[in-house]
Amino acid sequence: MALDIEKEIKIYWILGMIVLIIYGLWLFISVESYVVVMNYPYLDPIAGRLVGALFITWAIIMVKLFKEIDKWEKIENWILFSIISNILFVIADIVVIIAYNIPIGSLIIGNILNIFFVIVGIHIWIQKRK
Repeated sequence: MALDIEKEIKIYWILGMIVLIIYGLWLFISVESYVVVMNYPYLDPIAGRLVGALFITWAIIMVKLFKEIDKWEKIENWILFSIISNILFVIADIVVIIAYNIPIGSLIIGNILNIFFVIVGIHIWIQKRK
């Protein structure tokens, strides 16, 4: 049984907010613990906290737009933004793995989440564009 596209958008939106809040707060508050847990070989506390701040900002905007979720025109650009940003995150991770010899285990969780959001986002985009 296929889900209604409106329900899919709500699930996609809510999961996106949750992921952004979790990663955003984690990076913003304690990027050092993120580096240790993810076994990432480099620590840049400023860049990590800026990414955390950016994720928190995106989550806040998504919370604000949630009341407009039934109006496709209002959220269409945010779905497109999500698809593009997740694709670019995956590409950046692949470049980092190849160019800087970073262990793939350090980036696997983020890439799985990004690929999931790309696939679901493209599915929603195609369904709503029909």
